[in-house]
Amino acid sequence: MEAISEAKTKQGLLFTLGRHLNRESVFKLSLVAPLQLLLWFLLIIPFIIVIYLSFVKWQPVFGSWTEAPWVWFENFQKLFTEIRFLEALGRTLAIVVIAVTLEFIFALGLALLFTRNFFGKRLFTSVILYPMMLPWVVVGFIFYLLFLDHGLVNSILTTIFGATATISWLRHSVPAMSAIILGDVWQWTPFMFLLLYSGLSALPSEPKEAAMTLGATPWQIFRYVTFPSLKPVILIAIIIRALEAFKIFDLVFIMTGGGPGTATETLSIYIYQIGFRFGQLSYAAALAIVILITVSIVTRLAVRPLFEKEG
Repeated sequence: MEAISEAKTKQGLLFTLGRHLNRESVFKLSLVAPLQLLLWFLLIIPFIIVIYLSFVKWQPVFGSWTEAPWVWFENFQKLFTEIRFLEALGRTLAIVVIAVTLEFIFALGLALLFTRNFFGKRLFTSVILYPMMLPWVVVGFIFYLLFLDHGLVNSILTTIFGATATISWLRHSVPAMSAIILGDVWQWTPFMFLLLYSGLSALPSEPKEAAMTLGATPWQIFRYVTFPSLKPVILIAIIIRALEAFKIFDLVFIMTGGGPGTATETLSIYIYQIGFRFGQLSYAAALAIVILITVSIVTRLAVRPLFEKEG
């Protein structure tokens, strides 16, 4: 009797388990769970290692990283007293502000232009989007060649002004930063144009038609109707581009390598130099964590208006 009762109990458990497994939600979860667990594993393990390294003092020449001595917040204290870090932060913020502002202005102008119908619109749209599809390496090499001492930019200036242009674009801080910003603007204005153009195309036409009926000028329609309706798309475009520009590495690395000296060194280049060239991986880990926390806070504050509007 006990064997029969135990068998019935197991059968009931199996039946209950099978019934739950047949539910749609459990079935969907079972499909994505393996990949989700793998992604979490690939993210969490390196993040834990970076946190550990930031609280110890270790370089590859010191031996095993698991036996490194604990220094707790020493790496973080060093971070905020390092002049080179503060200078790299200032350059990175300058690139973000100038490049993203120019990209937004050019992209918005192009998006407004392309809302109208004109001959060759599809062809020009495709041409505008080409720079965005190029790898960073290609863009960096193109602009490196353009801004050489005897490159195309100096040749064009010589032709325009009649005198031989001998500007050393990549050998001085301000011209080199200008060349880097121009490269970023050239490649990523199409991305912001695509977002803004999609947003403009999705706006309803009734408010514009009503404003035109009431005698509003094109500027008034843009200022009081189009622009306020486009604000969520503008905010998203600026946030995405600002985050990407903040991480700029490839373009700077290929064009100047952070030079001359450290004149164009950004935060990403600084982390690379400290961590991989000088082997100060613990200090580089602390720097990466501070940047991650800062970017997370700034992003959360930037997107808060979107959530407040939805609420």
